[in-house]
Amino acid sequence: MTLSPLAGLGRRLGSLLYEALLLAALLLTAAAVFQPLFVWLDHSRALDALFQLYLLAVLYAYCDWSWRRGGQTLAMKTWQLRLLREDGQGLDRRSAALRFAVLAFLLLALPALSYLAWGRILSPRQASTLAALWLILPYAWAGFDPDKQFLHDRLAKTRLVMAPRPPARKK
Repeated sequence: MTLSPLAGLGRRLGSLLYEALLLAALLLTAAAVFQPLFVWLDHSRALDALFQLYLLAVLYAYCDWSWRRGGQTLAMKTWQLRLLREDGQGLDRRSAALRFAVLAFLLLALPALSYLAWGRILSPRQASTLAALWLILPYAWAGFDPDKQFLHDRLAKTRLVMAPRPPARKK
């Protein structure tokens, strides 16, 4: 089986920036839906934790649905990218969940640990620097990877490939 060519680093980074804007809009909308609970039930640690889990679930639902349904989020469609497994097949539920878990760990859990150390183990400056390094690591990894893959794609055994638009239909 011939594998599709990997997408270039610039295209993947462009898609990533566009994806960040789309995800921000999605999370703002999801947060607005949740806000009446804060008014009705008052703020509490339990409600804050539920809110964070809710936002994570919204992100997972969006990613899982997009990745398994054609291998493309809206940003990936715009930038003509497709997400596949290493073997060239589309993502199944397990591989989509693995990629999301790796991304969540690298982009949410590790920076959060840095902030938890804020003032306890690390100075605020050290904690901020460490959190920024954790956020940059998955993408900086591409500079060292033989295939220029991002760290989360390498760990999840996925790849972003070129997905040219189908030719326009003649009228």
